[in-house]
Amino acid sequence: MGNWTADITTDPDRNHQLLVELQENDEYRARLYEEGGELKLLVYEGSARSVIPVNWLLGIIDGFRKDLESARRENVD
Repeated sequence: MGNWTADITTDPDRNHQLLVELQENDEYRARLYEEGGELKLLVYEGSARSVIPVNWLLGIIDGFRKDLESARRENVD
């Protein structure tokens, strides 16, 4: 896994709204921004891009974390 950084900046194309640029080894990998009251994660995939709703992703992460904790408890018992 590379060296990841997160830089808070503004977007001059969107009235200088705040955003977070995520970089791995100084290469832009994703952008976290707000649009229409919703946080979104724009993932750069070469020339392609995917937008992921952050609240949906957080729900997936939370559910996975709970599944992992449950599986660990089952393996200990």
